[in-house]
Amino acid sequence: MKSSFLLFSLILFLSCKTSSIEVNHLKENEITLFYDTGEVKNIGVIDAFHKEYYNFRVGFWKEFHKNGKLKSEGNYKLDTYKQCCVSGFCDGYYSYKYGEWKYYHENGNLKAKGTYRIGKKYKKTSCEGGDEINFGYVTNNWNFYDTNGNEIKPSEKDILEIENSSYLDEFDMSKY
Repeated sequence: MKSSFLLFSLILFLSCKTSSIEVNHLKENEITLFYDTGEVKNIGVIDAFHKEYYNFRVGFWKEFHKNGKLKSEGNYKLDTYKQCCVSGFCDGYYSYKYGEWKYYHENGNLKAKGTYRIGKKYKKTSCEGGDEINFGYVTNNWNFYDTNGNEIKPSEKDILEIENSSYLDEFDMSKY
C-alpha cells in the first residue's frame, strides 16, 4: 500500500513538472508584433527551432486592427512542402490555420466564425510540379455577420478573404 502511494505521488509530481515546463516553453516563444505606427498587430507563439530566421506561427494567435480591437483569433500548425534545392529536395515551411477561428469587424463585432476543413491545395514551388499543402477551407457551417451583428449570407469575396489568410509560408514569415 505504501509503495502504491509513493508511485502515485511520483507520477503526480512528474506530470505537474512537465506541464510547467511546457507552459514556460510557450511563454518564452510568445512574441508581439507591431504595426509601423506602434499599435499591437499580433500576439502568439512561434516555432522555437526556426525562430532565428522566421516567425513560424504555432498554437494560439490573436491579430488586432490598428484601432486596438481584436481582428481574429485561432490556432496554427506548422508543416512542410517539397522544395528543390542545390543538393536535392529540401523542406519549405509554412503555418496553416486549423480548428475554430473567429474574425471581427473594426468596431469589435463578430464578422465570421467557424471551423476550418483541412484539405489539400496545390502550391507552386521551386520543384517541377510543385507540391500539395494542407489548407483550411471555409465550409457551409461557417457563420458570417454584418457590422451590426446580423447574420448574413457571405459573398464569394468574404469567403476568399478568409481562405486566402489560412496559411503563411516562409516568405510571409521572414524576419525583417
